[in-house]
Amino acid sequence: MDRLDVAPGWVKGLLLLMGLGLFTQLAGLILNNDGSRYATQVYLLLLLPSLGLLVWMRGAVNLWKQLPAILLLLLMGWALLVAGLHEGSERSFGYWSKVMLFLLLYVFALACLARSERRLVWIVLAALVVAVLLAWLTLYYQYGVLDRPLQYPQVRRYRLHELGWHGYADLDHPIIAGLYYGVFAILLTWLFVRFKVNAWQSAVLALSMAGLLVYVLLTFSRGAWFSLLAGGFVLLLLFPNTKSRSLLGIGIFLLGLALYVFWPEVQSERAIGVSSRDVIWAEWLVRVNDFWLGGVGAGVIFDFTFPGGFKVTSAHSLYLQLWYQYGIVGILLFVALLISLLWKGWCCRAQPLARLGLALLVFAMVAMVSEVHSIFLRPSPFWVVFWLPVGILLGVQKPVPGHSSEPLAPPAKAD
Repeated sequence: MDRLDVAPGWVKGLLLLMGLGLFTQLAGLILNNDGSRYATQVYLLLLLPSLGLLVWMRGAVNLWKQLPAILLLLLMGWALLVAGLHEGSERSFGYWSKVMLFLLLYVFALACLARSERRLVWIVLAALVVAVLLAWLTLYYQYGVLDRPLQYPQVRRYRLHELGWHGYADLDHPIIAGLYYGVFAILLTWLFVRFKVNAWQSAVLALSMAGLLVYVLLTFSRGAWFSLLAGGFVLLLLFPNTKSRSLLGIGIFLLGLALYVFWPEVQSERAIGVSSRDVIWAEWLVRVNDFWLGGVGAGVIFDFTFPGGFKVTSAHSLYLQLWYQYGIVGILLFVALLISLLWKGWCCRAQPLARLGLALLVFAMVAMVSEVHSIFLRPSPFWVVFWLPVGILLGVQKPVPGHSSEPLAPPAKAD
């Protein structure tokens, strides 16, 4: 990775192209109303330059020597082994090989871009502008133009997940929409507590955060709610300054006020419970003896039908789904990867990007308890939820005495 510090001009051009590609990958999910076009843009603007950079860096051996990267490679290797040898696996070995290659190139691109905090900040800021504008535009269009009712029963029934105009900002499902915009709420909070901002900038950030939080709230994705609370709480704890303490106090006050004002709605949500996930998890436990060791195969759905005829195709927990598909080895490698990433982030917590990576990883870990159904897939919102923090944490470096990494702008005081 040190070769990036003395890279020739054309390599820096690749990094610029990758920056544009990362913006496309983050913001294109809501800017683009054509999934095939979106995937093509990500391949050409992000993954292809990433492949060129990986070749120039001769495989970036030093990056893959760290423990989290080794565990990631082992996890992907095991997944490919199951895909190729397990007779129950869905799709071909070639398909899964392409998916793993795409994910590795994405993680590598993020690790390279994370070498420069300044570069990554500009990319994040550009994507944030798009996310905030589309969040507010969706709220305006749904409840202003379409005149959707704002009473609890109606907003609960028609949960927010799309703009509603020509297929733009359509994330297919409220859970996905809540997680997607929740990630941007974490990114926005990081920018506020990380950098010095004046009064008008603070006002703009507050207005932006309001749009994101209202959108996430109206998705009624409780997994996104709890993920955002956990990730935001960790982020504020990692920045022990006046702004983070103030946000923590304001957040606790507003949460308490909301619980008081909307207590009947809270009770209604409590009555809904875990939306029958407990029944699905109980069925998973009934079947565990059939798959606990070797899994049922890569990409196999967890097919379960409720007594009323409603069918589900996922265990509604990524941890259970991975165990179901890849067996005990797969889930242990995955848990080991998460622990190693948490440990690296903690060891590098003096670096602001490491703190961001930790907060986003906690967000993802909570979300994966009940919401995320897969991480081995082509470009999708789940890349933003899980693989974004993985790439950032792989890219941050432990400070080495006497070693100068890529120069960054002098960090502004947060207070």
